Amino acid sequence: MKKVKINLILAFMLLSFITFAQITVVTASKGPATNGDGLYYSLPATVFKVEVELQRIESIPGPFADYCENYLGTDNYIKEKKVVYKAVDAKVMPLTIADEKAVYYMVFSEKASKEDKPPMVTLTPLGTLKSVNIGVKENDGRRQETKNIEKTIIINNDDAGFNYDAGFNKKELIDTVVRKITIDTMTITRFLFKTDWVAKTAEERAEDAARQIKAIREQRMNLLTGYHEINFGSGVEYMDRKLQEMEKQYLELFQGKQRVSFEHYTFIVRPEKEVKQKQLLETETGNKLTFSVKPFPVDAVKPMEVQLNNIIYYRTPANAIVQINFDGENLFKDIFPVDQLGAVSGVSVYKAGVLFDAVKGVPVKIVKF
Repeated sequence: MKKVKINLILAFMLLSFITFAQITVVTASKGPATNGDGLYYSLPATVFKVEVELQRIESIPGPFADYCENYLGTDNYIKEKKVVYKAVDAKVMPLTIADEKAVYYMVFSEKASKEDKPPMVTLTPLGTLKSVNIGVKENDGRRQETKNIEKTIIINNDDAGFNYDAGFNKKELIDTVVRKITIDTMTITRFLFKTDWVAKTAEERAEDAARQIKAIREQRMNLLTGYHEINFGSGVEYMDRKLQEMEKQYLELFQGKQRVSFEHYTFIVRPEKEVKQKQLLETETGNKLTFSVKPFPVDAVKPMEVQLNNIIYYRTPANAIVQINFDGENLFKDIFPVDQLGAVSGVSVYKAGVLFDAVKGVPVKIVKF
């Protein structure tokens, strides 16, 4: 038991004498070329991957819209062509990148004594700090979360045309020609019939379509009331559905139709202190999609103003409200930590090891030697 206590005391004594060579951190512009005396590292920055789904509704008037009230007796029809956009889905995903505007060079000084150990620095694959003078596990880090909203999307794949707009457009026109032949006191009358085919007017075609609607409704009534006195079985449902489809297509000739499509957009947005709002998109109808960031004030953390030895620079993220708006409608609103909006500060590694968060780059563990 005494031997174990002695070994523990010796271990703590050895740790207390562990020292690492001095580290000096300067901005990248002041750092020398990479020659083995140090290394570059970056502070993390936050960018947002924004995915937006817009619904495009195109209203198309029917070719017989002008005759809708006359032949159908309703004013419920599309009178002019127009396009309307609606937002149906928005997703926001925060991503971490290396900040090219915050790059530092870490200078490793020569050992002052034989007991000094060379600095031990671990970087993430992005080139941001993971640890200084302390060992880390391979899987240290945090998963990035996705915050989004979910909505149901109904897709209508109808085309912009009208199926029954194209049809036989001729009518038979019969002219009667009367010829009278007089021989002496006798008069002979002859009737000649001249047949010709002429194009129907738009109103005549509208009248034909209205008659078809009337005929289809009569056929549906006869089918559903058993007028034919035939047991069609389950075929009645199929025939009725097909007659409804035909009626709908004829009604579209008067009332018009709507064509619905969906447009997907992806944006990568980097918030900056100077820019509070960015316009991501403007549709053909003038609707604007905007991305805005409103950071909370960071007064507790003061930025580093002087260069000190054995001080490692890091940045404390600032919490900010992130909003996605479309034409005045709020699609997304949440709070995220944004690295580049925070203040740069420093942590001492003199006789100490520091473990940094693998995503945000802030110290999460400090071990004194």
